[in-house]
Amino acid sequence: MYEGKAVSTGMSTQFEMVHLKKCPQQYAYLSGLLYLFKNKIGLTSLLSGETRVSARFTYVLHDWGIDGKWPAKPPDPEAVASHFGTLLYGCLEDPVTELQLAAVWPSMTGDLVIDNDIHSDFKPLSAPRWVVRLCYADDLTCLLSSYLYEFIKATNRTESMSDLLNVLEDHTTDKHLGQALEKITDPSAGGMLPGVKLASGLTKVVTDSQTLFRKSAYTLGRIAAVRGRIPREVLNNIKSYMFFQESTNSRQSSSQQQQASTYTFYHKLKAAPIDSLTHHLAMCAIVVNLCHGGLSALAQVWHVFVSELRTMLDNGECLPGIDSSKPDLNTCLLHQKLQMLNCCIQRKVLREQRSPRSSSEVDFKVNPSFVDISEDLTESNNHNNHMATDESKNETTPLKEVDKYDGNLETSENAAASSNHSERLSSNDSRGKFSVQSDDEDEFFECESDIDLGDTEQKHITSGDQHQEISEQQSLDQVSFTVNSNKTEDGAIISRDDVEHSTNENKDSMVDIDVSYPAEGRLKPCDDLNLLHCNSSLFIPHTQDHAPVTEDQLEEQAEVFSKLGDTKEGSKVRAKMQSASLRSDMEAFKSANPGCVLEDFVRWYSPRDFENGELSQRMKIPQNLWVTTWKSAKPVPAHRQKRIFDDTKEAEKVLHFLTNLKPAEAAQMLIPVCTHEALLVLRLASDAMKESLPSLPLICNQIEARAAQIFKQWHMYGSVANQFQPWTKDIQTKVEDLFRQITFAETMIERARSLQHKFRNLGDMAQVNAFVRQLLEHPEVPLDEAAVGPVGCIIKYYFQNQQNIVVEAESSLSSEQSEDVRLPKEIPPLPKPAGREFIIRASNSYPSTFSRKLPHRMYAVLMQNEFRLASAVSHDSTFF
Repeated sequence: MYEGKAVSTGMSTQFEMVHLKKCPQQYAYLSGLLYLFKNKIGLTSLLSGETRVSARFTYVLHDWGIDGKWPAKPPDPEAVASHFGTLLYGCLEDPVTELQLAAVWPSMTGDLVIDNDIHSDFKPLSAPRWVVRLCYADDLTCLLSSYLYEFIKATNRTESMSDLLNVLEDHTTDKHLGQALEKITDPSAGGMLPGVKLASGLTKVVTDSQTLFRKSAYTLGRIAAVRGRIPREVLNNIKSYMFFQESTNSRQSSSQQQQASTYTFYHKLKAAPIDSLTHHLAMCAIVVNLCHGGLSALAQVWHVFVSELRTMLDNGECLPGIDSSKPDLNTCLLHQKLQMLNCCIQRKVLREQRSPRSSSEVDFKVNPSFVDISEDLTESNNHNNHMATDESKNETTPLKEVDKYDGNLETSENAAASSNHSERLSSNDSRGKFSVQSDDEDEFFECESDIDLGDTEQKHITSGDQHQEISEQQSLDQVSFTVNSNKTEDGAIISRDDVEHSTNENKDSMVDIDVSYPAEGRLKPCDDLNLLHCNSSLFIPHTQDHAPVTEDQLEEQAEVFSKLGDTKEGSKVRAKMQSASLRSDMEAFKSANPGCVLEDFVRWYSPRDFENGELSQRMKIPQNLWVTTWKSAKPVPAHRQKRIFDDTKEAEKVLHFLTNLKPAEAAQMLIPVCTHEALLVLRLASDAMKESLPSLPLICNQIEARAAQIFKQWHMYGSVANQFQPWTKDIQTKVEDLFRQITFAETMIERARSLQHKFRNLGDMAQVNAFVRQLLEHPEVPLDEAAVGPVGCIIKYYFQNQQNIVVEAESSLSSEQSEDVRLPKEIPPLPKPAGREFIIRASNSYPSTFSRKLPHRMYAVLMQNEFRLASAVSHDSTFF
């Protein structure tokens, strides 16, 4: 019993409310409520028309029958467990649990309505207004959400790879705790007791492998049984899918068609390209975690993955699904590491293909299977700042073959005929990166920058029938060598007169010109440019590729540079660290262009710093980095230099990084890729339902923007490269909130699908989508023409089916119990109302007949196990 009072000028209102579990028999109908209301306002009778009644009867539809049943079939456990191509989505049960139909009588005269235990004028089929509302399932089981929730649970585990693998191996031999002592005393035992590390650091001995694995979120364990060790056949299928040789994904063609508009989507999320090795690994990991045993199964897959990477590195096999370009810093860290490993494998393959031959004359032949790799490496490492001239030509010329020589390079006419597999290089290439050119010239040696001009480097020149031996210490007057242009017939020897003439013309520049060595490592002439102090063409040299770096390596380098500070010593160390590539290019240029000076190098390497026949102002600064590096650089061809990028060491770093990851850390690295896939699935589903849910694309845009913001802020590395940095609590909370938004969007899609199926007979799809949109956007939807309208007829049909099912169930139950139950002759179209609501209003003088007329109101709710009554009676307080 609750009561209250409101006081105003000249009047007051008394509020009273009663809440009972059972309805009193005398107030179970409108007649009893009217009698109570009249007594409340002090009059036993009112004139006809003074009392107005509004009524609302609610009918509940629980069973949609065969026609309205949820169309989605429960997925086959084996199909879910073996489906790695993409993430499945959809509900496992109907998201719409019930429909509530309200028959409404807005306003009726109280004295003219009969509603008692004998007769009632409230006929729902004749109600002037029908209103529909829906009830949805809570904690709906959706496949896409289950993938994500279970995967994020795996990221909170602390077990290492060895812990999980040892537990699996031990559990295959020991299934009972009683064998523990026997295993301890057995010297042949190779592992420890199966155990799970607890938060306190203790170890708990277990006997059942089920305690080691989490069951699926939202009871998906009933779909796919939790297993201990993944069967060998399943592991082989997973391995085959991850390391595909040719993409068999049916979505590849559709994704390529949409690439023009969505090619940067995975960049926004810092994920990985679709159908890449990283993407396939993520799909296998998230499916295995859900359907094959949780984190333990994930550990097995990760072990197989890393082992296969090691095998591919040893065998020189490039990673499938990983392009040959440098690491893309807009992708996730794991994809960058795989790109780095792929670059290392490619460098290794090229180096092995360039092994020297024993014969004195080598016919240059290129293995066609590696030409594309070499071209990709060359194209991916070109730099825009290395332009030979602004007026580059667009014609291509084949690179001629070069013979093995003793002393200098000489044009071979016979070699040109055997250049069937030679690369075609455009003359507008500004810089010649080191690629597949000759078997002996392109081999890298682990040596210092100094050139060893010993017996192996003493070579002879063949010019017609004459042979001339060249010594390393021979003076300028005795030097003559042949230049191989590779593109012109210019094979002239730089004579003594040419050098002396050039020296006399430039004697004021005081340039120390060194031409006491043969030219090596030439790629092609640099257009029509000639050396400034020698009458010889300027040649583009073979140079080493710049070392590819990943995001964590850049962070480590920036950290080292910041620690050096702004001191003079620190600046020198920083400049020396940054000039390694510049020194290598200068040494290669000197080797390809005997007699060159710094101005020649700048004209090719940085044309903007050579204007009006002289160096720019920054190049003229005394003892600047370029000048000091040029003076210290020695003429060493690229294939004789120490490697700037040690692919062997970098590959081992990548494998060591991946091997030392915990399964939970590996799962964290794959979360952006899994989220990317989930958002793609969600986007495709939303596009199909946008007619019913016009706001869904906007919701997807908001989710994608939120995901991009989270993953851009999430750094998986610290100040030291190749060390994983687990996520913070803040990032984890944001990711969990993101998954909740994805779950909400998936639930909305499934609700729309269910309603489209239930009201598919409403008319064309436009009408169906319009009605479904109303149901999803509003809590209650009024039906046009009430019971006789198109929607009303469909609802009556569902109610009639439910009534038939109920009657059949009662009939079968009575027959089993051998009871004589009288079935109704005619089955009512609607069941008994689940709830009845009445509002009674009147305007009357109270507390006496001389008082002003004031409004009075009473509200009543009658349900099976609830009775609520609330009244508001007004008093005239002017004279009372």
